[in-house]
Amino acid sequence: MSTHPIASAEEWTAARIRLLEKEKELVRLGDELASARRALPWR
Repeated sequence: MSTHPIASAEEWTAARIRLLEKEKELVRLGDELASARRALPWR
């Protein structure tokens, strides 16, 4: 069984903010991809 590290509230908040930035980038890339898909010519 794996154990999860224990962090202070400050460490957790900093890690969560870093993860949130990555999540926002993922959403932005997904939006960009969807826009490019919608811009494809019809056939």
